[in-house]
Amino acid sequence: MRAIFAIARKDLRLLLRDKGDVFFTFVFPVVIAILFGFVFGGGSNSGSKLELAVVRESDSVLALGIEEDLANDAAFETTAFPTRDAAADAVRAGKVTAAVILPKSLDSGLEGLFSGQGIAIDAVVDPSRRAEAGLIQGKLNELAFRQFPKLFANGDEMKRAFSAARTSIASARGMSPTQKLLGAGMITAAESFTSSIGDEDASTNASGGGANGAAGNTADFTPIRVKVEELAPRAGRPRASFDVTFPQGIVWGLAGCFGAFASSLVTERARGTLDRLRLAPITAFHLISGKAIACLVAGLLVQALVFAVALTFFGSQIAQPAMLVVACFAAAFAFAGLAMALAAFCRTEAEANGAGRGAILILALIGGGTIPLFFMPPFLRTLSYGSPFRWAVAAIEGPFWRDTPVSEQVVPLVVLIAIGFLGWIIGARALWRPFAR
Repeated sequence: MRAIFAIARKDLRLLLRDKGDVFFTFVFPVVIAILFGFVFGGGSNSGSKLELAVVRESDSVLALGIEEDLANDAAFETTAFPTRDAAADAVRAGKVTAAVILPKSLDSGLEGLFSGQGIAIDAVVDPSRRAEAGLIQGKLNELAFRQFPKLFANGDEMKRAFSAARTSIASARGMSPTQKLLGAGMITAAESFTSSIGDEDASTNASGGGANGAAGNTADFTPIRVKVEELAPRAGRPRASFDVTFPQGIVWGLAGCFGAFASSLVTERARGTLDRLRLAPITAFHLISGKAIACLVAGLLVQALVFAVALTFFGSQIAQPAMLVVACFAAAFAFAGLAMALAAFCRTEAEANGAGRGAILILALIGGGTIPLFFMPPFLRTLSYGSPFRWAVAAIEGPFWRDTPVSEQVVPLVVLIAIGFLGWIIGARALWRPFAR
């Protein structure tokens, strides 16, 4: 038994001495459990909120009510924008999922409803978020119907609506005199009915069977007309359906370069290659720069390969070629710097492989590489700003298919360059030690 326990104790000590094994055995399962707990709720319902840009062009009671209900709805997180163009730019840049426009025509209130035109609401959706378009359209219909009790309770609003309905029937060309007379009689009866009931009953009828019943019994009449359009690219060219997935594939390719070059640096240190290089007529700067450039070139080749596949076989189109080249360089530079930094903290190949895989998975989880950011709660979306995955995807998507203004592409590029320089400095200090002895 003593021999058995001695062997077990020895193996446990070996396990605890390897940082990679310790991380994946004890730390990584806890991190995964916590992250997915936050993603799928975390005790809060705020994780599934969709960001909406709201443009209110009307000051009517109807528009104010819809805007207020959107802001209070648990499914949305709204931001007010002054114009349609500003809201569309926010959708194009990926800052919001969709833009909801409450047009000037809502000033007519129920007049458009009783004249057969319906209540019009516009929405612009990010093409990469088609799955949410149906939810947004349904919610807008629901929130618009909620405003009917307020409108029915407004005596002046009802008078204007009935007056507009009478005018519409009187000028209708497809109706016979008998039909016009019957229509006028129905409007008079409806006017008498709405004026004879109290506010509470009117609210109940409107929210219960009244509005929905009218919508369901009239085949060609839609009380709420929600027009959802996909945002058109500025370049005027159609986007391929795979455009939104190729940037994620690119950053995973960069992550592969990151892990491979970090492991090679650690291997050279562990096997004494760095010590032998001290005898060569080179400086530490030569050594560090050479390895960083190799990782950078590999990253650029990976991106070139992925874009070649996208353009050749999937019909993708590049909106801003020059800016895309800059973005690819910045992304490759950032992951090359990260490879230098990882090599500074690892002393064995096992540590490099373990820590490298763990770091990649965690950064991908919080940066949107595996789980779309819009599924994440606000806490994780904020945490994702610390992941190079988020910044690399943002930097590549902007000139690739979003066609975002150059001014909005500056921040991701600066962050990626800063990550690369910081990683290079950390790695340089570690690799400098053999030359400094």
